[in-house]
Amino acid sequence: MRTPVLSLREELKSLQFWSLELCVALGVALGAPVLRSIAGALTSRDAIRMGIPAALALAVTVFAAPRTNRNYYDEQIYQSIGQNLADLRLAQMCNEGNVEYGRLQCFGGEYNKQPYAFPHLLSIAYRLSGAHASTAFVLNAMAMTLSVCAVYILVLLLFEDRVAAFFSALLLSLTPQQILWSATAAVEPSSALACLVAVVCAVHFARSTTIGALAALGVASAYAVQFRPESLLILPVLLFLLWNRREEFSKPRFWWVVLLTLVLLAVHVGHMIAVRNEGWGTTDARLSVRYLALNLANNGWFYVADWRFPAAYSLLAVLGITFGERRHARLAIGLWFLMFFGIFLLFYAGSYNYGADVRYSLLTYPPIAVLGGLGASRLVGWLARAGCTRPFAAVTAGVVFQFLWYVPLVRATTEEAWAARADVRFAESAARELRGNTYVLTHNPGMFHVWGVNAGQMSRIVIDPGYLAALSRRYSGGVYLHWNFWCNVQDAVQQEFCQKALAAGPFELVRDYRERDERVAFYRLALPPQRNDKTTQ
Repeated sequence: MRTPVLSLREELKSLQFWSLELCVALGVALGAPVLRSIAGALTSRDAIRMGIPAALALAVTVFAAPRTNRNYYDEQIYQSIGQNLADLRLAQMCNEGNVEYGRLQCFGGEYNKQPYAFPHLLSIAYRLSGAHASTAFVLNAMAMTLSVCAVYILVLLLFEDRVAAFFSALLLSLTPQQILWSATAAVEPSSALACLVAVVCAVHFARSTTIGALAALGVASAYAVQFRPESLLILPVLLFLLWNRREEFSKPRFWWVVLLTLVLLAVHVGHMIAVRNEGWGTTDARLSVRYLALNLANNGWFYVADWRFPAAYSLLAVLGITFGERRHARLAIGLWFLMFFGIFLLFYAGSYNYGADVRYSLLTYPPIAVLGGLGASRLVGWLARAGCTRPFAAVTAGVVFQFLWYVPLVRATTEEAWAARADVRFAESAARELRGNTYVLTHNPGMFHVWGVNAGQMSRIVIDPGYLAALSRRYSGGVYLHWNFWCNVQDAVQQEFCQKALAAGPFELVRDYRERDERVAFYRLALPPQRNDKTTQ
């Protein structure tokens, strides 16, 4: 609190990496026994009932949903930070850097306002396979598959109902927006998975009450909180789940694990302090009750009368929370939904109809799937008592059939952010021709670094026109200007800024692309011939 914000951000650049590394290392060490214990309780039939929805989820994510970005340019920023964490062990976006000899060199880093767990997860993948644009898509496809497995395990541990566990996994695997966003590089699929894993750990500890399970819960909670700002809301859900074991709250071991969790969260707390005055895209209040009515009208109808979400899932979830045993467990799952549904009602951009913000709904899908699975199990029981010969197959067929209504949506790229998508697609197609001893001036250098291209902020040659001459001497392959999405926005300041950058010296058009009224291009900047004043002796 006493450290100046700029100084604190510089300190956090290096502290984030080591804090998250420690969290993951402890998570692997403590999670392995928990996973072994849970796996030991699963039967071969469980493996089949869990494996079928998981395989289905992977198949529709990889083969049905188009692999594309939907949240610009946050997805590119996450990937850029992941590369910086992998190569430099620094939590930053790189505004000016080289990618030569297989490693990023950054000469101008900037600390980002978003939490760092997802970029750190990307950095682990980059260290294993190298920095590639496809890596984030593979990671989220894996997150989708693991989420389906985790939902099955959660329902089995919490309710001991294998029919409900199967339907919970099936519902999540066939949730349209879950599929769409799992084929992107967005943070939400992994964030929802991290919260889901923390809930599984809480339920496992409540059953086993071992110190190892408690420590795993503490580490999983600390990691889950660091994916998104609102991820902190999973903590009340975990405490509610543990309320039936509240005698643990008075034991020293519980408070030792709380201390461990706080240590793992210390850097994240510093991060939240450092970014507490960020505007998040608005000069008005970020959270306020005055947004409640509009957001509730949009987000509430999303679950009952919206072409993007099956209302049948909501109906099954209502059945699940209303009927059945283990009332405390059902209420805990209901609280989970309310936490992540309610917080966005107070957010200025929390409407699911606002741009690409329907992605926020992904954080509510695991609890809906759990309650929906319980409702489907009740429906199977009612059908059996009514004389239906194959109630399980009938409900399964009904869920799969109604998903066919949403297949056109799942297969669509959708119109949102079409201009930014066109810009990124065009720039990536040109990147392979720009690798080597070349340099690109752009608004988004981080995405070029991931593609293996040297790049920096366009603003450098506007502020200091002489910098272009230095770049030209350094990069014999040429200096290029990326006329991008931000040069086309209806903002006179941005348009004038790009014009000034292009006027820094003679230029020639290398290639361009048009989509609707959007034009993106690459220009090669050329300096006028320099007079040789060297005196001949």
